[in-house]
Formats: sequence, C-alpha cells, structure tokens
Amino acid sequence: MRNVLLLFLGALIGAAAFGALWASHPGGDGEVEVRIVAERLADGRIEVGLQQRDDDGSWGETQRPSHRFLPPDAGAGDARHSSPIPLEGREDRATSAYEDYLFESGQNGAKAFEAYFAAMLGSDVEPGTMLCVVDANDASVGKLCDGFADEYDGQLERIETADYEALRTELNSRIAEDESVAGVFSTSVPTALIAWEARDAAERQLPMSYWIELVDQNIAPPTALFCQISHSGQAVDVGPDLFWGLSGEVSDAAAQQLGVNIEFSAHSDISDQATAIRECVDRGAAVITTTLVEPAALAEPIVEASTADIPVVTFNSGARQTEAVGTALHIALDDYEAGRLAGQEFNDHGVEGAALCIIHEPNNVGLHDRCSGFEEVYQGTVERWSAEDPAEALSQLTARLQEGDVAAVLSLSEYSSWNVRYIRAVHGIELPHAAFGFSAGLARAVIEGDVMFTILDHPELQTYLSAAASVIVERWRLDPITYFNGVSLLITPQIGDAKYMQALLEAMY
Repeated sequence: MRNVLLLFLGALIGAAAFGALWASHPGGDGEVEVRIVAERLADGRIEVGLQQRDDDGSWGETQRPSHRFLPPDAGAGDARHSSPIPLEGREDRATSAYEDYLFESGQNGAKAFEAYFAAMLGSDVEPGTMLCVVDANDASVGKLCDGFADEYDGQLERIETADYEALRTELNSRIAEDESVAGVFSTSVPTALIAWEARDAAERQLPMSYWIELVDQNIAPPTALFCQISHSGQAVDVGPDLFWGLSGEVSDAAAQQLGVNIEFSAHSDISDQATAIRECVDRGAAVITTTLVEPAALAEPIVEASTADIPVVTFNSGARQTEAVGTALHIALDDYEAGRLAGQEFNDHGVEGAALCIIHEPNNVGLHDRCSGFEEVYQGTVERWSAEDPAEALSQLTARLQEGDVAAVLSLSEYSSWNVRYIRAVHGIELPHAAFGFSAGLARAVIEGDVMFTILDHPELQTYLSAAASVIVERWRLDPITYFNGVSLLITPQIGDAKYMQALLEAMY
C-alpha cells in the first residue's frame, strides 16, 4: 500500500495511486461465481448458505439467509426456498475495494501528519485543525478524508467544492486569518496548488499533502465503444494478408479479456479509414485506436476526435508523426531502427551492390522509415520499389528482377517475401533476400537458407497493446493528449535467423 507523502515547508511531493482493481475475477465477462454450502446439524436439520468467489480466486465467507434450514422430516420432492441473498457484481466489488483502499490511505495520511507534528512540536502538543479539501470534480476520492478523519487525533474540517475560484477565496482567507489551521490535505493536484498558493501568500509554513489519482478505478461501462481502425495493407484482393488477419483476431481476443466493447475494422482505402474515424466520433466512442499509415490524410479526422474530447491512440505506422497530429499514445515496431538493423545484417552477410527495398504500401510512412534506416546503414545502394498496379505486383516485380541489375532484395512484408521466393524459384533468379514478418512458410525458408533472415513485425503485440492502452487512456484523469502527446512505445526489432526460427517453430508445438 502506498503512503501519502507529506509536503513539508513547500516541498510538493505526490503519491501516485494507480491501484490494482482491474484484474478480472474467475467468472470472467462480469459474471459472479458462487457455490452452495450445505451442512447437516446435530438435530438433523440441513443448513444452507452461499459463498462467492473473490477476485483473488479464494472463496469468501458463507452468506447465510434468514430462512436457510431444511427440516429432517422434509419429504421427497418437497421443495423449500431460502430467503434472497444479494450478490455484488464485479463493478460493485471493485468500487467497494477501491473505497476501502482510499479510506486506508487517508488513515495513513493522518498518521503521517501526526508524526510530523510530534517531531516538530513534541508528542504532548495536540494536533491543530486540518483542512481536508475534497475536489468535487472527482467526488469518489472523498473517501480519503473519511479515512483521515477516522485516524486523526485533532480536529478535521472538510471543504468540498467543484469551484476552484471559490476555493481560492476561501483558503486565502482561512490560512491567512485562522491561526488554528495546522495543515491542508488535498484530494487532487488543482486543489493542492490552490492551497499552496494560499499558504505562500500568507507566508505561513504549513505542512501540506495531496493525492494524485491518475487512473479512474471505476470499470469502463460495457456499453462504452472502443474503435480500433486499421488500414488493410492491400488496395486490391491479391491474397491473404496474414498481418492484418492476425491483428483482427487479437483485437477480438483483447476485447474479451479486457471486458470492453472493441469494434475492429480494416480499410484498404485511406479515405474509408478517415470516414471510419469520423463515424466513431459521431457515435461517441470512448477512445479511437487507428494506424497512422498516411498522417496527412488522417490528421483532420483525428483533430475532430480530439475536439470532441475523444482520445486517439495510434499504432503500427507513423511513430514520427504522432506529436504533429496530436495523438495520445503510439505503439509500434521501431521501423527506422528495424531498417538500420536490416542494413547491418546485409553488411555482415557480405551483400554488395544495388538492393531493392520493396514497399508494398506506397503511402505507408512506416515502410518508408524502414527503407530510410536501411539506406543509412547498408553499404551498397538502395532502390525503393512499389508496384504501379497492386493487382500486378507479382508480374511487375518479376520484370524488375529480370532486368538483372538488382543484387539483393529486402521485402517489408510476409506476402511480398512470398512473391520474391516464388519469382526466384520459377525464373531461376539467384540473389540474397531478407524479409519482414512471420509465417510458418517464411520461418522454414529462413531455416533452409532460402531467406537470410526476417525481422518480426509483431502484429499481435501492436494490436493487443494498443487495445489495452485505449482502455487505460479512457480511464485517465488527466488529459491524455496533453500528458502523452508525442510519446511512443516502440518495440525493439529483432532478427529472426535460422537458429531463432527453428526455436520459434519448436515452441509452437
């Protein structure tokens, strides 16, 4: 349990309180697990009760209704009913546990203040009047003052307001004129800053403390909409897109495991993706999660979401553009570093000459970041290549490789890697080849030496973490766009060589 930290002589130190009430209990999906307890008594009666499973998996105390006895002379088929037993649902239990947590934290705050007074004034001096300021804009944390009052030996006066200007007026007067005020305990950062200003204006050395509650511990309502929107990776249907197929699966799994309503959609056209964002804004989404494949085209709908107080979490492409478009958080593979890593591997394998960097989505800024990193490190020359017509990618790539001036190929997806392997096999073109992505087929190609290596792009990790981040952002008490803007959680790229791929396939059994 975290302790509330005191502010002595103007040192503003806060206690961050995130809590641990988000874990799902064994029933899952908001269900309640119970079991019936029956005990035969010495007089022949059978007493029944009910136990409810707690979030930690243990069974709670037996709840016994007032009518709970089956007499020994009850006949066969003679049904008896107990009186009703009210059960707490998941949200009720979370709220109750959270209130208990705040109450105990308030008690700890009172003990800390009393220890301070004893150290500064002597243990025989009675503590003075404490002002406990409750920020009514976040009334749930008022339990802190209840706990403080329960433990504090002196007098506690509770001030509860949502009007910061009125609070400023009141505290300026009280702290300047009332000598009995011995300190201030505030339940939010804004109220603490107002108290601090009043103390400085009165030139008094009062101990002060405040509480930082960054995450709202209340569970997101099941009706809250979380939109997860991606580009599909292909402008035409030229085959299965394993990356976004896995992404969609993981989004559904994340929704079930996080207990929220996530709607996942993928769009091959950037205008459709922008429209999908706007539709989620119109539907009042709690949070929108989207790939940032083409930042310029998506910047306007993202601004519209922010204007509507809907945070936007981005994932996959666009790590370098998040601050400019104003997203709350970005989660992705470090594409630029991945390209640099690929370039170093080409050098280490002794590859020389012109390398083709195949960009299967010409408008995808993340793929261009990969090629940029590759260009920075690779000792040969790099040509960025995209099919003029995605439907003819295989034939156009065949024609390009048959020109004979390409010395090596770096494909930036599992599917484009398959195209390269097919062309090499059918047309007898020998040249070093490396890839991004993962599939069982690509892993076997690396193991057999047909592909030098692959860099895992982790669609499942990006999608799941961005879904989890959207839930965290929705519960954030601070403005997440201001607090997180420009922050990116980037996955460090890793090389999948033959040894690694063999171990990975074996781990799947």
